Amino acid sequence: MDINFLNAILNTHSVSGFENKAGKLFLDYIEQYVDSTDTDIIGNSYANIGNMSEDNSTLKILLEAHIDEIGFQVIYIDDSGFIYIRKNGGIDIQCIPGSQIVIQTSSGEELLGVIGKKPIHLTAPEERNKNIELHTLWIDTGLSPDEVKKKISIGDVVAWQSNVIHLSDKRISSKGLDDKVGVYIISQVLKKLSTNKVSHVQVCGIASVQEEVGHRGAMVCCHKLNPDIAISIDVDFATDVPDCPKTKFGDILLGNGVVIHRSIDNTSSIALLAEKIAQENNIKYQISARPTSVGGTNAMVLQQTKGGIRTISLGIPCRYMHTPVELCDLDDIKSAIELLYHFIIEINN
Repeated sequence: MDINFLNAILNTHSVSGFENKAGKLFLDYIEQYVDSTDTDIIGNSYANIGNMSEDNSTLKILLEAHIDEIGFQVIYIDDSGFIYIRKNGGIDIQCIPGSQIVIQTSSGEELLGVIGKKPIHLTAPEERNKNIELHTLWIDTGLSPDEVKKKISIGDVVAWQSNVIHLSDKRISSKGLDDKVGVYIISQVLKKLSTNKVSHVQVCGIASVQEEVGHRGAMVCCHKLNPDIAISIDVDFATDVPDCPKTKFGDILLGNGVVIHRSIDNTSSIALLAEKIAQENNIKYQISARPTSVGGTNAMVLQQTKGGIRTISLGIPCRYMHTPVELCDLDDIKSAIELLYHFIIEINN
């Protein structure tokens, strides 16, 4: 595994709707291993082994993971130079006071800041235990009001500061693991396939955009390609933390392997085939029915494209999802790479 590329993509900001730099990084990395690359109007990035033609004699497989991360945009700047934001995607608001952030300005300059709130010492006792609302927080850049208004505009993008740390030789924490680990997995699968070209399938790896704001990139890419099989790779809820009942959310552990989903969004025959291939190749895996019957990943919209697509979603167990300190295990990432590689090599029509 190329950990340097994983670190690089995690350190590249890609708030939903503004994923261009991360998409370019993906294509620049992968172009030497594939036959062609492409983008579309919405910003999806495509890497093809084979030409994904209309030739129906060859099986077409789509590997998809979203490259966007949750973040914010500037909605208001007050006369004192404090900046107010609204969210792009489903952020856990309780986790963001005290965060270090980066403002990506319209001019291309990146400015640092922190998300502040009234100190607890100055907060009335009856207010201290209330849930935080985003509009009561602000960004402080340390700049004068005139500098703020000169450099920052309404609509400028705000991302959490890059914060990749390797807690051990297995565990990695960072903002944006959801779902840059999925994009990383696709890159490594395509890299492995480049040394063992397969003639019975065409494969397109896609770093899709705008998943966190409504699966928008997935809708576009699947309509564009109309594959025979679509595989969505995303993070999944690790339930090996305190106060997370397995009777409600299932039993998913870090380090126990890639998660094969068996919800309604997943074609049963494809899920069972993935499980069989994992068993035959001694690949660690876990099974999840998902906390809800449908939704939660791009598999939902990929499955419903045109006349319907055979679909499966795979998960990487992740703790602390939609916070700045998401946490995954590299062994689970490795097992996903191996499962996808063998799936593509061994599948037939």
